[in-house]
Amino acid sequence: MSWTQGRLSTTIGRRPDGLPMLDRGAHRSPEHGACLMEYVSVLAGTRFSDHPRCTHPALAQLARVVNDEVVDPAARSRLAVLAPDLIGTRCRDPRITLTVMACCLRAAIVARPQGRELPLVLERIDAQLNRLAAQQGRRWARLRTVGSEPGVLAVISTLRVVLRHTHRFRGPRHDEQLCALLERAVADCRELLAERPGRPAGQQAQPAVR
Repeated sequence: MSWTQGRLSTTIGRRPDGLPMLDRGAHRSPEHGACLMEYVSVLAGTRFSDHPRCTHPALAQLARVVNDEVVDPAARSRLAVLAPDLIGTRCRDPRITLTVMACCLRAAIVARPQGRELPLVLERIDAQLNRLAAQQGRRWARLRTVGSEPGVLAVISTLRVVLRHTHRFRGPRHDEQLCALLERAVADCRELLAERPGRPAGQQAQPAVR
């Protein structure tokens, strides 16, 4: 697939000069297209890859799944404006993974509000996030909690729950739910990054797309 032409724009369906068109799956080079994370690697000026080191693994996993699960190419184009906010999110803050999981669970609950299992899991994650937030600024607490961060398998498990529920809505509603999920996860994680202690004075996280 050829690279798109046109001026830099955040309008859905338009991309900056020299950036590849978003598509499903992995690609050999930008000239053949790119998934969202490959698009991020190009934008960040790093090696072309769907696992760029500039993005937190939990957010990157969510971005890859959403990119591949969205059906309508026009809806997938909406994801391109999130690429700048995916850059620079890699850190050792365990709240990032928990936040991604919480966003996935909320999306699953909205898609299928019946039942108590998912809300109970979400309550536990929110409680853990609150404990970690209260510990921010305490060096000993941050060091202790880094090793207990949920792994990528936990993120994948929550994503499977989301997909199991949203697949009932194949079509515009399905795509809208997945795009909104990624937008919310990126926004929430960027807010956490902006609040992290030790950030140099005057250094701000780039605003997330709302």
